[in-house]
Amino acid sequence: MHFEQVFTYAWEHVTGEGSSVLSVACEPDGAGRPPRWLLLAGQPGFSELLAFDGAAHAREFARAVLELPLTARFHERDIELHETGPREERQATLTVGRDPGDALRAYFAYQSYYVFPGRDGRADVAALGLQVVCDDVDVPRAQAEARVLLAVLDAADPPNMCT
Repeated sequence: MHFEQVFTYAWEHVTGEGSSVLSVACEPDGAGRPPRWLLLAGQPGFSELLAFDGAAHAREFARAVLELPLTARFHERDIELHETGPREERQATLTVGRDPGDALRAYFAYQSYYVFPGRDGRADVAALGLQVVCDDVDVPRAQAEARVLLAVLDAADPPNMCT
């Protein structure tokens, strides 16, 4: 796989032993598969990739970051992602917001879940996946990354990028 990162927001992980990251990347077409926009959520030692539903879905994330107020006032926007694999479905919520319970600090929060189909008529089984949280987002830096992402998404024919 080859990715072209367009939005990257990294910060020191709470353990101080590496970085956590949220990144939006483009995976150019290949092997008969169309181009995809992907969200990478990671922390030291583990990461996940989930595909956006398309460029409009990735644009929704960029706009959520751009709508994040510079001043301390309530804001919260959820971006839902899902992908069905051969043995499970992965779901995730990516939240861009300001935490009313923590002095309205800007944050990003990613939480994924795995849903496995039940057998013999039993209910589906769900399990927690990865949780990545930045509880003190540098809003101007994140918005600069979001503007770059929107510019690429809005370009008519960017070279070597997803369309």
